[in-house]
Amino acid sequence: MNKIYKELRKNKAYRKFDGKIFELRGDDVEDILNPLIPKNIEFADIDTCGFSFILTDKGTVYSEIVFYKLEDKYIIFSNEDLLSLFSDAKGEFNIKEVSDELSLIQIEGRESGEIAQQFYDYDISTLNFKFITNTTYKSSDIVMARFGYSGEFGYQFLLSNHLVPNFIEEYLSDTPQYDKALDDYVKFEVNHPVHDVYRGQHNLFELGYAWNLDFTKEEFKGRSALLEEFESSTKQSIVFSASAEVQKDERVYFDNQEIGKVYWLIKVLDENPDRAYLGMLQVERYYAHSGLHFLTEGGAVLETLSNPYVIPESWSK
Repeated sequence: MNKIYKELRKNKAYRKFDGKIFELRGDDVEDILNPLIPKNIEFADIDTCGFSFILTDKGTVYSEIVFYKLEDKYIIFSNEDLLSLFSDAKGEFNIKEVSDELSLIQIEGRESGEIAQQFYDYDISTLNFKFITNTTYKSSDIVMARFGYSGEFGYQFLLSNHLVPNFIEEYLSDTPQYDKALDDYVKFEVNHPVHDVYRGQHNLFELGYAWNLDFTKEEFKGRSALLEEFESSTKQSIVFSASAEVQKDERVYFDNQEIGKVYWLIKVLDENPDRAYLGMLQVERYYAHSGLHFLTEGGAVLETLSNPYVIPESWSK
């Protein structure tokens, strides 16, 4: 995996989305989507995309989603089945799963623009992050979006299933394919939500993921419950690195006082000699700052890091 990680960071790598794809149409589509998506989608420009969650009434995550707002429809990508959420929808509205028709290819890394440029008539750097363009491949209409998870120059290609083998052969035959584990790793580096993290016991505020919600929006599913949890919470997450072995759920101490525990853990891939493990702590808010040193019950020294702890080159572009 280290080799593919290097390729993604230094060059490019790709992954085929393995979740579900939904198409939503109708005059009332935004009125029906609006209470479910905690972003102000009605104010978003046509041909833009975004990331968010769909929450339960209890404020927990039902599914993370990427949504495309196109001129005549919405496309939503989700790892969960969304059809049941709209079973009682009233109005001019239709939703269908189109996973058997369409596929999404995600290309990450600083050199991903080399491929994207071949589908764009202008300098690819002028296509803003989260913007979408309609283009063609093999005389078929496809959609390209500038959107990525690693923070580098990522692009997405939405195309018919029958085009995928040709697309991969023509543009990605020399490009490594990365898996879910590496997907999670690069997301964690830039504080993008990781499935195994938010599926745990802590709320989105405690995890530092509430930036994916828009609380200027007065109402959306799960908003009230999540705000109530925030008011009563005393915990906060902080990213850490360790050069010695660490165990998940280990208790963490500062000045001989227990302040929290190891919440999530991964082995380092970036070959930093000072790091063997990376992870997330849940500690009392007072201690949730970067540059501190804690001890685990096993005696490992943890150094807290800024979050995100990797600042991608493309963020300064």
